[in-house]
Amino acid sequence: MLLLPLLLLGAAAGPCLHREAQESVRLLRAPFPSRPRVARSASLTSSGPRALHPLRIHTCYLGDPAFDRAGGPQARGPARALAAVREAAQQLQGVLAVSPVPGPLLLSRDPAQYCRAVWGDPETPNFHRCSLLNPTYKGESCLGAKIPDAHLRGFALWPEEGPPQLAQPDGPGIPDTDFLLYVRVAYTFKCHQEPSVIAYAACCQLDPDDRPLAGTIVFCAPHLTSARLSHRDIVTATLHELLHALGFSGRLFKKWRDCPSGPSARENCSTRRQVTRRDKWGQLLLTTPKASHTLARHLGVRELPLGVPLEDEGPLSSHWEARLLQGSIMTATFDGAHRTRLDPITLAAFQDSGWYQVNHSAAEELLWGQGAGLEFGLVTTCGTGPSNYFCTGSGLGCHYLHLDKGRCSSDPLLEGCRMYKPLASGSECWKRENGFPAGAQNPHGEIHHWQSRCFLANVTSQRLPEDKAGGPKEAPPTGRCYLHQCKEHGAYDVQVAGAPWTPCLPGQVIQIPGYNGLLICPRDRLCRSNARTNAVTVPPARLPTRDRLLELSGLAGPPGLSLGEEERQLSTTVLPAVASTGGAGRFLATSDHDHNSAMTHGALSTGLCLMLVVLVGALGTRACRERGAPRVGPSPPNHSPELPDTKIQVEEEGRRDAAQNRMG
Repeated sequence: MLLLPLLLLGAAAGPCLHREAQESVRLLRAPFPSRPRVARSASLTSSGPRALHPLRIHTCYLGDPAFDRAGGPQARGPARALAAVREAAQQLQGVLAVSPVPGPLLLSRDPAQYCRAVWGDPETPNFHRCSLLNPTYKGESCLGAKIPDAHLRGFALWPEEGPPQLAQPDGPGIPDTDFLLYVRVAYTFKCHQEPSVIAYAACCQLDPDDRPLAGTIVFCAPHLTSARLSHRDIVTATLHELLHALGFSGRLFKKWRDCPSGPSARENCSTRRQVTRRDKWGQLLLTTPKASHTLARHLGVRELPLGVPLEDEGPLSSHWEARLLQGSIMTATFDGAHRTRLDPITLAAFQDSGWYQVNHSAAEELLWGQGAGLEFGLVTTCGTGPSNYFCTGSGLGCHYLHLDKGRCSSDPLLEGCRMYKPLASGSECWKRENGFPAGAQNPHGEIHHWQSRCFLANVTSQRLPEDKAGGPKEAPPTGRCYLHQCKEHGAYDVQVAGAPWTPCLPGQVIQIPGYNGLLICPRDRLCRSNARTNAVTVPPARLPTRDRLLELSGLAGPPGLSLGEEERQLSTTVLPAVASTGGAGRFLATSDHDHNSAMTHGALSTGLCLMLVVLVGALGTRACRERGAPRVGPSPPNHSPELPDTKIQVEEEGRRDAAQNRMG
C-alpha cells in the first residue's frame, strides 16, 4: 500500500509552507544607491566599473538558549545546521555573481514599527518624517530572527522644524557581504504543525534593484538529530531553501529585471513586463527567455515552449512542475540528495532574474525528460505507450536513475502520472548493507556494491515451472541489483553472482550463463557513449571540485569541509549513477584497498571539520549577539562532486516508497 506523507497530502489541498513563510514577512528595501545590473554571459568575472564577483553570503547564527545549552544529541543540531548552510553558500559562490554591495551591508528599519506618527502637513519642513516614536518598539526581526542593532540603520525623531533627535545611530554593518542569512535552530509552531518539515526560510529585505539582500532560515530541531537524514540531504534541502530566498519565489518573480547586455545595461534595466502567466489549459508558466530556451534544448525540440511549467500552488508558485522536471533542485518534492540536481533550467531562471550573472558550466545534467519532446510530462500523454520515464500499473522496477529498485506509483503532484519510486527501505543497489547476509539464499544472483545498478530482469538459478503448454513459465521482469562496468561507446558489462562478466549492449535483452530468464540492458542511462576505459559512471556532479571551479570561473575561495564516510562513498564512487549520453563524468574503478583508505581519510577529515564547525559556530553566535557585526571569515566550500527559499522544507514520504520528501 502506498503511503504518502502528511505534508504531501496537505500540499495538494492547501498553501505551500514556503509561500506561507514568505507572505508572513514584510519586504523592506535598502536605500543605498542603485548599482549597474549584470550582463548575460557564462563567465563569473567582468572588467571595468561593472565588475562582478562571486555572491558573498554571510551567515549569522541566532541561537535558541534551549538548544544552545542542551547536552547530548540536541547539542549537535546547531553545528549540523551551520555546516549545511555554509556548504550550500559556498556552492553558490561558484555559481552566482553580483555587483558588490558598496561598503558594509546595513539593513533597513521598518518605519511602521518604530514610528507611531508622522508630520502630515505638506507645508511643514519635516513633512512625512517621524513625529512620534513607538514606545513599544523592540527592534527588527526576520521570520522570527531578532536582527542585531549592529546590522541596522539608525532612526530619529523629527521636530516640526529643525534637525532630528537621534534615537538610534547606524550600526557598523557587515563588511564584504552581498546577502545576509540568519540561521535559527528551533521547534517553532510551524515545525510542530508540519512534523515532516526540516526547515523553512524567507527573504526579508531587498536592495534598490529588488535583489534579495537578507533572509532567514529556520531549521526544525528534531530533524537535525535524526540519523535518517545524511549531511548531503540537509545540504541539498538547505540549497533549495536558499535559492528560494535568493529569488526563486512566487512573490519575487514579479520583481525580476530585464537587463540587456552591454555597457548601457544599467540605464536599460527595467522590471519585466511578464514573468508568469497561465496558458489556455490553466497551467502556470514561467515565461522568461533563457529558461524557455534551456527547456527547449533539454527536451530536444527546436520549437520554443510557451514557458516552463510551475507547480499548481494557487495564484503564486515557487516550484517547477514535478511531472516535467523530476529531480530538479527546485521541484516541490525531495527524493534524496543523490537524486537531486542543480539543473540548467533553474540556473537559466536565475540568469533571467536580472540580478545575477550565472556560471552555467556548474549546472548538473538533468536526465528526466531529456530529449523527450514537447508533449513530455503532460497528464494526457504520461500513461500512453512505452516510456523511459513514466510507468503504468503498480509493479516493481527500477527508478529512472537505476540506483534504486522502485515501485510504479503516483502522488498528488504527479496528478495521475506514475513513475518508479524508490522502495520504502533497502532500495539502494549501491549500498553493500542492503545485500543478502552470508549463507542466505540468493536465487536471483543479486549483488549490492558501489558499482551495482538496478536492471529489469527475471533471471533465476532455480528451475522454472512449466506453463500449460509444457514450456518454461517465466516470472515478469522486476528490478534487481547487479554489478556493471563501462566499456567503449556506451556499452557495458553486467555481472550476476557466480556468473562471468557478460556484455550488455544498450537496448538488448541478454541471457546470463548459468541462469534462466533474461536481463534488459538500459539504453543511454548507465555509461557515457565516449567512454574509453572501464569506469564507474556517476551522476552529474553537484558542483565541480574546487580546483575545477577555479579553472572554470577564475575565482579563488577558502578551504572547506570534507565529507563523512558515507558521503565520500557517494561522492567519489557511488553517486547516483546513470548519466545519459554526453552526460555526467565518470570515475575510474578502484580496488577495495584504495577505497577503504579513502574512507578512513574521509572519517578523519570529518572529525576535524566537525570540531571546526562547532568552534566557528560558537564564535559566530557570540559575535552576532555581542557585537552584531561579525567579521566575515572563510566559508567552507564543497569538495563533494555530489549535490545535493524561503522554506527549507523537506518532507518525508512515508516509509520510502514514499521516500519522496516535500520541499518548500
